[in-house]
Amino acid sequence: MYDVFIIGAGPGGYGAAIRAAKTGLKVAIAEADVIGGICTNKGCIPTKTYIESINLLKQIKTSKRFGIDVEGVSFNLSSLNKRKDRIVSRLVKGIEYLLKENDVKVYPLKATIIAPGKVKIGQDIIEVGSIIVATGSKPKVPTFMDVPGIWTSDNVFTLKRLPTSLLIVGGGAIGVEMADIFASLGVHITIVEATDRILPAEDREASKEIERVYRDIDIFTSSKVSKVSGNGPFTVIITTLKGDRQLNPQNVLCCIGRTPNLPKELIDMGVCLNKAGGIAVNEHMETSVKGIYAIGDITGEYMLAHVALKEGVAAARNIAGEDVCMDYRAIPSVIFTHPEIASVGALSDELTGEDYKTGMFPVSALGRARTMEANTGFARMVATQDGKIKRVTIMAPHATELISWAALAIDQGLTIDEFLSPTYPHPTMAELVKEASEDIFGFSIHKP
Repeated sequence: MYDVFIIGAGPGGYGAAIRAAKTGLKVAIAEADVIGGICTNKGCIPTKTYIESINLLKQIKTSKRFGIDVEGVSFNLSSLNKRKDRIVSRLVKGIEYLLKENDVKVYPLKATIIAPGKVKIGQDIIEVGSIIVATGSKPKVPTFMDVPGIWTSDNVFTLKRLPTSLLIVGGGAIGVEMADIFASLGVHITIVEATDRILPAEDREASKEIERVYRDIDIFTSSKVSKVSGNGPFTVIITTLKGDRQLNPQNVLCCIGRTPNLPKELIDMGVCLNKAGGIAVNEHMETSVKGIYAIGDITGEYMLAHVALKEGVAAARNIAGEDVCMDYRAIPSVIFTHPEIASVGALSDELTGEDYKTGMFPVSALGRARTMEANTGFARMVATQDGKIKRVTIMAPHATELISWAALAIDQGLTIDEFLSPTYPHPTMAELVKEASEDIFGFSIHKP
């Protein structure tokens, strides 16, 4: 008998397991694939491992600007893959160690929910108190694109050699990160995006600026892939505002989103679904079936590892007897392009008109950025007329680190005056956001 049984050991699942165990509950977790889930094994960590190597490569190639001469720089794809595998392996072992240290029983098997309070593992039926479902998601691939050789974000980093050309379907965060990686390795990239701009969930200024940075990438917006055939090279028909066009990339990568891995038995139980096609939950992360909770990508809404972890902790705390409501007001978005893009708060398109004021500050005017030879990007802040911060967008080196500070400000409902109350050290990248906040009321010292 377990107090909590968790199905799926991604960030949400193992986070929930460890938090529940730390409250004194008896916990078990089942994972039919690999501990750590998609994020650790195929998504976040492999992607960022490649990106860190590429960032170093870019810096070495521009070393003359720093007064350093370097010649004969190249990369080795096999070595990049080995580095990625080494980092992933260490992290998986670390998660396994944490589960063991917290006395979480791990079942390396598929778990099936028989009924509320009953789970089947192999041939055994186990009685449990509460169940947390964290089975994650899988890449969304249209039927007409489900042909041999098509890559998704789940398998792209198993490649043994680089293609000469790659067509990426989808210009959201994943597609743009992939474009950055492969373009940096010398692959000719084409992005096809259905909306009128890449990164449609970010500020228009960020979309416009990243398109300028990617001037060597072919970008088709307001366009859709209508047909795919072949198997490297492929024949791809895209429908644009100017009519159909045929492209012949060596490889195709589908990045149009992910779809929840819904356990059939839950559907058969009549669990309620939400508008996103995932499992509906209340503010305590409990489904319509009492005693069964759902967290992470399976809810179909915020498909982010940091959200899954937070939801897992919330579910574990509620099962332990606390009264914790999941709060989505200040969920940061982070995109590891070059430069990085990060944002938090209400969508900018919703914050327009006389009720809101905007402040901006360019990277090119910041002293610390100039020492880094960085001149692309900005910080943008939107606040109400009385100064309450509603959104922050950063496009700059280390934007993905700086955004946590902005997320705290929005979460705590800070005003511009409260945000500017501390003394910010100089010279730092943090001054970028300080100057943008000062600009809201026209008081930025260094804005040109």
